[in-house]
Amino acid sequence: MENSTAVTFSSGRVWLDDANGIVRVEFAPGTHQTLQIAREVIAGINSITSGARRPALVDLTKVKAIDRDARSYYGGPESMTSWPALAMLTDSPLSTTIANIWLAVYSAINGRRANPSKIFSDEAAAVEWLKGFRS
Repeated sequence: MENSTAVTFSSGRVWLDDANGIVRVEFAPGTHQTLQIAREVIAGINSITSGARRPALVDLTKVKAIDRDARSYYGGPESMTSWPALAMLTDSPLSTTIANIWLAVYSAINGRRANPSKIFSDEAAAVEWLKGFRS
């Protein structure tokens, strides 16, 4: 359910899913996320939303790894202002582990201030959960 509003970055793309009122992030197969890629993702989100906060669905099914600096950046204040809630889609034990590591770092950095985030293996369930955070 995508539309033509999309931003590509070095390892994927970010686009608005207007039908569901969310932002979607997709990575190229085998992506190893670095701090540079993390910054590109957040810049892409901010670009297509014009600064409006929309819940985000990040598809991690094709991600191979995420560097520590990238995880820290995603859990930091600059990134946190880009979405009110975040769902991560996984399809394997490896991607679930990556997502759990990110959640642990994110929660440790932000504590109670952390935006709601959750890991899903079912895309429809993730979208339904995110709909509760649309403004």
